[in-house]
Amino acid sequence: MPFIHKLCERLGKNNKPIYTVLAIACGKGTVRPILSITDKKEAPDARKYAALRELMTEFIGVPTTMTLGMLGELAAKVLTKKGSIKQKNASSVLSFFGICLAAGYFVPKFCNIGMPPVMKKLMPDYDPNAVHTPQDIKPERKNPVGFKQLKSPNYNIYQVKTDSPYYRAGMRV
Repeated sequence: MPFIHKLCERLGKNNKPIYTVLAIACGKGTVRPILSITDKKEAPDARKYAALRELMTEFIGVPTTMTLGMLGELAAKVLTKKGSIKQKNASSVLSFFGICLAAGYFVPKFCNIGMPPVMKKLMPDYDPNAVHTPQDIKPERKNPVGFKQLKSPNYNIYQVKTDSPYYRAGMRV
């Protein structure tokens, strides 16, 4: 128990918002691509594209979030007196604002700028705007006009054998 107690105590003393956000981003960077690539309802190329896009979003998001969070901490050091309680509070608040700014503006902006050329290089034949259907689902075949169905559907849910006494007596269900 002392190890867990020491770990919790250390995390409580050095509780920066950037650690939480980076842990979430790293988790999303591993779990989301796995979920995208294992989705059997999508076409294989669409799955690969989605997984690659999710992975690249986190590759862009982690350094951007980390940089803006650290810039917030540096701004707090410049704006407040060294070693004061206000510096610690300002550091947390400005770091949090930097993280929010990264998540709300800079990560989507950098993804929109940087990802299309990279995705074109990695998957040149794939068009993300085209309609993609999975290969497992086959289109339903319809009977051509003028042709009748050869076998009528059997609505008898009780399968009675032809050699049973009920069948020979005409007592069908």
